[in-house]
Amino acid sequence: MVLTYLILTSSLEAIALGLSPGNFSIAWTARPLGHSEIKSGVFSSQSPPNAVPDTASTGLSEGIYLYGQSSQPDEIKQEYFVFEMRQSKVVGAFYLPRSAFYCFYGTGDRNQLNLTVVDTYDGTRSPYSVNLQQYYPLSVVSDNDRRILSICKEAHKQQVWGN
Repeated sequence: MVLTYLILTSSLEAIALGLSPGNFSIAWTARPLGHSEIKSGVFSSQSPPNAVPDTASTGLSEGIYLYGQSSQPDEIKQEYFVFEMRQSKVVGAFYLPRSAFYCFYGTGDRNQLNLTVVDTYDGTRSPYSVNLQQYYPLSVVSDNDRRILSICKEAHKQQVWGN
C-alpha cells in the first residue's frame, strides 16, 4: 500500500510524496505530532554535552552534510540537520528522528549557517543561525536524509539557486 502526501510549498505548489512501508523512516500520523514540542526540540539552543573539535574551521566545500546533537545517527529526541552547500548557499532540513522536519535555506561560511527556517505547519519563515561547532559532523548521510533533503531542495530551489 502506498500513501501519497501532498506538501504545499510557500508558492502554493504541491510536492507529492509517495510513502510505502520500508521506504521512509519518518513516522506520520493523522494529527500533527506535538508541533510545539517538535519545534522547541528542533530549535533548541543547547550544545551537545561534549564540545566538538573545531572541524568546521577549514570551511565547507560544496556537498551534502549531516550534523547532529549526537555523534550517532538517528537517536530519538536528538536534533539533526542535513543540508547541501553550493557556492556558499545552503538548503536543507532540521529534524528529529521519526518525527516532522523543517526546511531551511540561506548562506553558510566556515563556522555558521545563516538561515531562513520554514515552519512545516503554517509556512511562516524565521531567521535562524547555527554555529556548526556546537554539533557533531556525521560522515554517513542515509537514504532517508537524502529524501528529506530532496523535498526541501525542490520546495526552495527558487529561493536558493534561482531556478
